[in-house]
Amino acid sequence: MAVPSKSALSLLKDYDGSESSEEEVTETSSSRKRSASKQWLPSNHKKSNISGVERLPLPSLLKLSQDSQNPLTNDPELHDGRIRSFPHERGNWATYIYIPYKMTPSVEAFMDVVVSRLTNFNLKPVSDFHISLTKTVILRHHWIDLFVKSVQERTKTIPRFQISFGSVKIYCNETRTRTFVGLEISEGLEELKRSINVLDKCLAEFNLPPYYQDPSFHLSIGWVVGDAEEQMTTVLPQLDISFKQFIFANAAQWAFPVTQFLCKTGNKFFAFQLVS
Repeated sequence: MAVPSKSALSLLKDYDGSESSEEEVTETSSSRKRSASKQWLPSNHKKSNISGVERLPLPSLLKLSQDSQNPLTNDPELHDGRIRSFPHERGNWATYIYIPYKMTPSVEAFMDVVVSRLTNFNLKPVSDFHISLTKTVILRHHWIDLFVKSVQERTKTIPRFQISFGSVKIYCNETRTRTFVGLEISEGLEELKRSINVLDKCLAEFNLPPYYQDPSFHLSIGWVVGDAEEQMTTVLPQLDISFKQFIFANAAQWAFPVTQFLCKTGNKFFAFQLVS
């Protein structure tokens, strides 16, 4: 990031006090608590009805109270049982960097096999296919431009590379709230590790946590609610047999070129092209 005399973090400190009240998460915004004002309270004496116009009914105090105390709910039923990793706060943007993946017919067919084999677990197919390069972190709204510039500056010398999948594996997230079936990456590991080191430096500028110490790079293809890692691992031998059959039939569809990284922050996307 081209800042000769100040780090990104020091610039943030200078700017932090001037945050505009207009900054908010685009996808959903939280309501501020508000108490019912005295103007809604019924008067003890009868007032005259000016110009004979009938007064509109007063709003329900109970309704006002409920609205102010529940500005944003985290109802798992609205998200297939998923639980929000971070509490929603005005001006905070959930952010992560990843490699986008376009599903091939062979991988898609294997995913259908996995879902059918794990019907007892109510496995749901993943709809957004990607390989994570950072954890999901929280950016303040006014950090976004500086963060994107930092990533752009540091990744502009990373060359394109190829990835391929080598095995099936079961994963559970840090909070043990979801379990995943993933395709573990076997080719492109060194390039991925170098990319992680670069992105960790960007995160450090903003005092954000780095990626995992010993990551297992993978593409998630299905998930279930809760910690089912131990139970689902018992099915791995059957899945591995099917996996090898698919690879043998069409190996070319199990490898793909990495040409860009994407950053998703709130509902915004930023692309970082790798060197050809």
